[in-house]
Amino acid sequence: MNFPYTSIWGFTTFAAFAWGGIALAPSLGLLDHPDLPEGRKQHGRPVARVGGIALICALALRAVLGGSVLPFSRLEWGAILAMGTIGLLDDRLDLPARWKGGLGLLIALALAFHGAARIVLPHPAFELAGVEVPATFAAVLPLLFLMFWGLPQACNLIDGADGLATGFAMIVLASLWIAGFPHPFLMGALAACLLLNWPRARLFLGDCGSLALGLLLVILAKAQIAGLGPNHILWLFAYPIVDVLMVVLIRLAQGRSVITGDRSHLHFQIRDRWPAMEGWCVPGLWALAALCASELYLNGPWRVFPWAGLAVLSAVAGRVAILSVARGRTAPAAGAKPAESPIRLTGQTAMNRNAE
Repeated sequence: MNFPYTSIWGFTTFAAFAWGGIALAPSLGLLDHPDLPEGRKQHGRPVARVGGIALICALALRAVLGGSVLPFSRLEWGAILAMGTIGLLDDRLDLPARWKGGLGLLIALALAFHGAARIVLPHPAFELAGVEVPATFAAVLPLLFLMFWGLPQACNLIDGADGLATGFAMIVLASLWIAGFPHPFLMGALAACLLLNWPRARLFLGDCGSLALGLLLVILAKAQIAGLGPNHILWLFAYPIVDVLMVVLIRLAQGRSVITGDRSHLHFQIRDRWPAMEGWCVPGLWALAALCASELYLNGPWRVFPWAGLAVLSAVAGRVAILSVARGRTAPAAGAKPAESPIRLTGQTAMNRNAE
């Protein structure tokens, strides 16, 4: 199948499942209500949390009818389905964060053992973030475990406003495409998710979608670009990594639990602290994520672009961390909008509920 045809198939398949899910969401108890007192939700009416279900169903139908082109084993597909199921239970029952994190740990551990047992590197060591790491089972296992557990959680935690997580996923897929690994069906499905939420949100991916999609992207990156160099994965996921590291630092410095939800993430802080940047917040974060991910396909003097993106992203995160720690603020900063104030949404979720 050519790229346009497969993309259109992905778009229409997701849209069909999404509309069905929106109709069934009230009876399934999968509505996201704007009732959090922390001010982390900015949609003014209930919105269906069925985008993740639609995405998983679209991928399943693609596998049954056309054969999946994603390079995953049965264990990896099972892990993605299990992660989506955990997210679905959280969407429906509001699971405690420790339960969701603990179940994610088990999935990551299974994937790490599976991956470490299959990795046969031609060299005795490899370089990761400038550090030489011995290519042994004992060294590879914890690195894979951190990747399979931490990166999907990080992708879930940036799922907070204006299509941010969906757009980031499309940036990852576009970067892989430029590097020679196109996935048109998945890109078409995510494009449908964005367009279905314009100009008003009709559905969110929910934790079901953000967790499953995050793990899918990590497995995809590991399968297709880890052999080119593990550093590429760090660059590809630089934005969620920097965001989560900043949040952990802020919460630890303020003496608070690192799993307690608040408005410490970059997409909240930029809007709260610099209201004039509200309209540019999500496009700006997308641009920085794209610049960092360009390390995958840029060479020579062009590599100044990913380094510039990482420098700006780190500078913004550092500034936010300094302001947050200095002021000791746990509530929204001056200029924040009240929770009940509706805004225009372009993506799958307005504000993450208790994913932290």
